[in-house]
Amino acid sequence: MIFKFAWDFWWLGRQKHFISGRRFEAKTKALYRKQATYFTKTAMDMGGLIIKLGQHVSAQVDILPKEIIDELSKLQDSVDSVDFSEIQQKVERELGASISEIFAEFSPTPIAAASLGQVHRATLRTGEDVAVKVMRPGVEDIIAIDWKSIQVAIRLLKRWTKMADFMDLDAVYDEFHDTVMEELDYQKEGQNAEEFQLQFIHRDDVVVPAIHWSYTTSKVLTMEFLEGVKINNFAQLDAWGVDRTKLAKSLIEIFVEQILLEGFFHADPHPGNVLVQPDGTIALIDFGMVGRIADDMKAQMVALLMAVYLKDAHGAIDALTRLRFLRRNGDLEVFSRNLTSLFEQINGDTFDLSFVTSGDNAEELRDFLYSQPFQLPANTTFLGKAIGTVYGLCTGLDPELDLIGTVKPYIEEVVRSDLRGSVFSNVVDEGKNLLKGILPTTKKFISVVDKMDSGNLRVKLSSSFEKKLIDTQNKNTERIIATIIGAVFLLTAANMWNEVSHIVSYVLGILGLLIMLSQLKVRERRRDVRHARQMRAMRENNRLERPKFNSHE
Repeated sequence: MIFKFAWDFWWLGRQKHFISGRRFEAKTKALYRKQATYFTKTAMDMGGLIIKLGQHVSAQVDILPKEIIDELSKLQDSVDSVDFSEIQQKVERELGASISEIFAEFSPTPIAAASLGQVHRATLRTGEDVAVKVMRPGVEDIIAIDWKSIQVAIRLLKRWTKMADFMDLDAVYDEFHDTVMEELDYQKEGQNAEEFQLQFIHRDDVVVPAIHWSYTTSKVLTMEFLEGVKINNFAQLDAWGVDRTKLAKSLIEIFVEQILLEGFFHADPHPGNVLVQPDGTIALIDFGMVGRIADDMKAQMVALLMAVYLKDAHGAIDALTRLRFLRRNGDLEVFSRNLTSLFEQINGDTFDLSFVTSGDNAEELRDFLYSQPFQLPANTTFLGKAIGTVYGLCTGLDPELDLIGTVKPYIEEVVRSDLRGSVFSNVVDEGKNLLKGILPTTKKFISVVDKMDSGNLRVKLSSSFEKKLIDTQNKNTERIIATIIGAVFLLTAANMWNEVSHIVSYVLGILGLLIMLSQLKVRERRRDVRHARQMRAMRENNRLERPKFNSHE
């Protein structure tokens, strides 16, 4: 299959010079669909890692052509189950006892079948309903072979396609390899489940199954059975009277908490892993694929969201660069102009993403992404997949979901946490972010600056006036920065009042107050200086205007 794909791409490239551009584009799309169909059929016949790879790739809606996505998405629910006799042997070998000795009941029909394992419903001798997840027999050997095949495929893709221009294929392979290898250890999955239980202990709208460690090994996982239907079963949700708007809000909150606050997220939130109970409670299951986000990455994600909210193209580019989403040697000036144009399509203070997720706009956005200096950095493929999947589920539940209104409190929480954690080292940057948050008019200022920078706004000044203006601006900027620093100290003192010693808060508060008062004093001193200069000028004018001779002379 891999070599066939390589040959097809090579032959298509040779035809490019002999046919029209429109016909070449049509042949390219047809080849994409043909290869995706062949890949899907081969994956279903072979099983193993190739199914997992197809499922993962099918979620990359922002990168791959629609023709490929449409076909590969069929792999999400098209996995055949293993014969029960093989499953029974696996369970008994792993647990060291017969199924009848451990379980009062054990259903031979699986309730779910995936690429690496399948799940059966059972009842323990103690009467507890459980779900038993069993790894497919021989899947480890199949995956060992599949890894070698994927490495060959990556070498061919790097040589014969342009995919390496916007995706670090080696890094994606490493991330995919590490994630899948963790998924082959069910004890690790059980530990992940318990970590999520602690993460959601403060919420009553989400549940995570408890793990029965006495009946769990690296190849068999026994957990609490949770009733529920897939979150995209809208008919059943409506029959139960579940508030779909509230459900969508809960789902987005759950994942925003995971990503922005905890830095530990469910990396495979497809509908089969996100269930809804009759009372509207969300039941998360299957924690084999998880992801972690470093603190510095969380900070840059918040900076990116703030830049998009403010329509600050330069700020967005800076955050994307720090996140390593932009390739080196890219034309960032052109990208900045295109990004500004994209931001202009966002009206008001909330996002309406329908213009990039429907019809021709989605195709235009994909072309935009292809034409810009993007790359997919390591440790973000599963994050992008999770975000895209959750957003799709939420808009399906409630097309009018207020995404920004839901996410905003968590962004503010992250900003406050960062402020408390790095008061002295990042005080000016935090002050800038604070200023952006409390002064909406900053958006207008940024827009004017962008226009000046791009040449769309021109002002002609005399050289003397320009020098005076620059000097005044520099002095005012220094005062503003100092005032911001003082304000940040005051706010930090208030935020830290209940978290650290009151003495620390007193010191920070007094320091902030002194800084702000000093600026008022400087302003008053400068006003006095200006007044003194004016008085001297008036006296000088009066002296010059006096008559040189007395009247009697």
